[in-house]
Amino acid sequence: MSEKINLLNLNEKELQEFVVNELGMKKFHGKQIFTWLHGKIVRDLNEMSNISLKDREKLAEKAYIPFLNLLKHQVSKIDKTEKFLFELEDKSTVESVILKHKDRVTICMSSQVGCAVKCDFCATGMGGFVRNLDVNEIINQFYTIERRLLKQGLQINNIVFMGMGEPLLNLDNLLKAIDILSSENGVNISKRKITISTSGIVPGIERLLEERLPVELAISLHSAVNEKRDWIMPINKRYPLEDLHTVLQEYQKQSKRRISFEYILINNFNCSEADASALADFVHDFDHVVNLIPCNPVEGKDYERPSEKKIDRFYNYLKDVRKVNVTIRGEKGTDIDGACGQLRQKHQQK
Repeated sequence: MSEKINLLNLNEKELQEFVVNELGMKKFHGKQIFTWLHGKIVRDLNEMSNISLKDREKLAEKAYIPFLNLLKHQVSKIDKTEKFLFELEDKSTVESVILKHKDRVTICMSSQVGCAVKCDFCATGMGGFVRNLDVNEIINQFYTIERRLLKQGLQINNIVFMGMGEPLLNLDNLLKAIDILSSENGVNISKRKITISTSGIVPGIERLLEERLPVELAISLHSAVNEKRDWIMPINKRYPLEDLHTVLQEYQKQSKRRISFEYILINNFNCSEADASALADFVHDFDHVVNLIPCNPVEGKDYERPSEKKIDRFYNYLKDVRKVNVTIRGEKGTDIDGACGQLRQKHQQK
């Protein structure tokens, strides 16, 4: 018997072709099934009430709807950040995070099991790279959590691909997932409410340029000095700051979107006035916002958070002296293994 088709891996066009060619159903049934799967987020073929019983039985013979197994769910007592550890069909694990702020509910989603970029301050990279996530594994993070939130009268309205993994190293699956999530017959999240966070994979940003996707871009910068960035982000040796700067100028020229720069403040490493000056020089050519993030403790690493005085000095120099559009982002979920990969790392150690 041939392997059953995973329905969540199919976009609307593929689903229509599948039901016509494999099941002998009408093309419009594909649209109906897509709406059940992605608009109404049903997880039981028998709930598809406008599909005949006979057709549902044919569908069940050839296809299935996958589930994510929730291994652990943590809620921060400090800021209500929620963290989820999911188990995939092959027993790999990934994390997702929900951030709530007033009427905004943001999901941070993973794109890979582990990460190949190996930033030195990141818990995800410590576990090494396992594999890319399939389309269904990306979007099912959203759907599994959205179903829980709907029961609370809440809905996700922002997506950030800033969980585990480097999104631009799984670009085909990422683009397909974005296409499905933004479909008007699905949950219909505006592409303008989707942010892709990257460590600076230049060919990936060039591909986004070709696709003309109106998504937000967030760059994990963390140092604007090549030697320092090489040290904490080895990917910088392949795509140094000069190349990143060039492609981002082209991206902004075409997209007209503000670029976010993420900057983790690490004590005695990247928070001197010279570091701030290099950062200001780098972002000056962009419509930008710089998010300063005092570093989260990561088990096995001795990176420390700077003192409040050092953080304020760095922030004030950027804001007042160099006129940088800068914010200090408070850490979320520090009491629940808030940094990407920490919950998974603890689970694996057990």
